[in-house]
Amino acid sequence: MNNTQEQILFTVNIVLNSDDEANFTYSINGKEVTGGGVVRTETAGVYSLDEPTLAKGFLFTGATITDVDKGTPCAQDFSYEVSDNGRTITIIDTDENPGKACLVFNVERDGKAYESADPQVENEER
Repeated sequence: MNNTQEQILFTVNIVLNSDDEANFTYSINGKEVTGGGVVRTETAGVYSLDEPTLAKGFLFTGATITDVDKGTPCAQDFSYEVSDNGRTITIIDTDENPGKACLVFNVERDGKAYESADPQVENEER
């Protein structure tokens, strides 16, 4: 990350439902949010798993980022880095191209892979 990026700190909680599907909840300063949002400048979203999620054995393994509309591609603006032994993932968005991207988090627990629903990120023109 560089010093000109806006930084947004998310806390992530994951709970398995009765169908063994992972439900992701995102919060900023204790307030629940969508996990996505609108970006107007170069941004780093830092997503950290909360203690109850870590205690269940979940860890980030990566992210899948795709364009919502192929006519306004912006997925190439995104990159990610998993850090802190899988406890944190940072999504970097250069915001060079307007458009919407789907952001799917990949996590693992006891060798089984899970994916998040896709919080969408919208890049607006500067």
